[in-house]
This record gives sequence, C-alpha cells and structure tokens, in this order.
Amino acid sequence: MTTSKDRNKTGKSKDQSGPAKPTATKPKSKVPIMAIAFTGIAAVLVIAVVFSGGTSLGSEYGDPTVTGESLPFFTDTANDEAVGLPAPEVEGADFDGNSVTINNDGRAKAIGFFAHWCPHCQVEVPRVTEWLAAGGGVEGVDMYSVATSMNSARENFPSSEWLERENWTVPVIADDQEGTAHLSYGGGGFPYWVFVDAEGNVVARTAGQLEIPTLEGLMQLAAGSGA
Repeated sequence: MTTSKDRNKTGKSKDQSGPAKPTATKPKSKVPIMAIAFTGIAAVLVIAVVFSGGTSLGSEYGDPTVTGESLPFFTDTANDEAVGLPAPEVEGADFDGNSVTINNDGRAKAIGFFAHWCPHCQVEVPRVTEWLAAGGGVEGVDMYSVATSMNSARENFPSSEWLERENWTVPVIADDQEGTAHLSYGGGGFPYWVFVDAEGNVVARTAGQLEIPTLEGLMQLAAGSGA
C-alpha cells in the first residue's frame, strides 16, 4: 500500500464609513500621499484574495490522506476499467473536525462526491436526504460523501452551510484544495458516485444526477444483491 496526495488543486469588507463628525478643537492631520496609495493597494490585494478561486479566505479545505492506488480517470460507466480494482482508502474529517474514514472494513459502500456550486448536486443532495429520511437505503451498504471543489468565489458557498440546510446526515469528508480525495477515485463530474463491494473493490462509477431507483439499484449491486 502506498500513501499519495494527488495534485491539481481544484479552488469584503462593507463600507461602513459615514459622514465625518466635525471636530472644532483638532486641526485636520495631513496624511502623506504615499501612505494613502499604499493603503489603497493593500485593500485591493485583500479583496483579490477573498474573491480568488484558489487560496481564498474562509475556505473550508480539509486535509485528507489517501492510501492505495488511485483509480483510473473516469470517462464512462460502460466498460469502466476501474471496476474490479480495489478502492483507495481515505482518512479525513468533516467540517466540525470529526474524524471520518472510508476504508476496507468488510462493508459495501456508496461514496458520493459533491460540489456546492453544482446545480445537479443541489438537486441530488435534498433528494437523497428525503429518501433516507423516509427509510431509504440498502441493507449492508454504508453511504459516505466528500465535499470537494470548494471555491468561495462561486455560488452556494460554504459547503458546510449548504449541507446543514439540507439536513445532510451522511458522513462527509472535506476535501483539500487539490481535490485529493476526488481525484483518487477518478475525478468524475458532479455528482460523482463510486460503489464498492464488501471486498473493497469497485463495482460501478457514475457521473451526473441519479434518480433514486438507479441509486438504489447500484447500491444493491454493491451489496451483491443487484443485477
């Protein structure tokens, strides 16, 4: 087993100034032009960092560790060359710092990868939540999720608040800026699902929005009871 960190990192102050109060007892101080220019440049730099897609302030990147070989890049469900290969193990934490591990523990798994800005994810997450709340799920199959491709410059940020609003109860790992966890599983488009059997081997991968019957069928396949 090898340990790898994948590369390729995925990714305002309000003007509260009002009218200046007159002060009759103190003369106005003269501020050097260079100081004003420096302050303006610094403010621009701060705004640029806040709204940049990379190392943005207030991001929710995690620090997952991947053990094992990464899966081939996902292109299509049909004739997927990852099927039958051992899935990598991921050790990380959720947004509250609680440890979450996806490993070969003798249980089948359905692992979903979601991006907060993805409109299809914004449909799928509440749909799965409703299904699970109504007693959905497949016996013998554990469900995990990875919040990835986080970017404070894009809509529906932050991921933690989005998932909390949707009452998402599935264990979640916060991916890092590089998208290490996502890429280790093949880096498919969102929503991206990987289904693993009890032996720890991939049985199917999909990219794109799933209807619940399809999701349930793939989980049954992972459990060894599907077609």
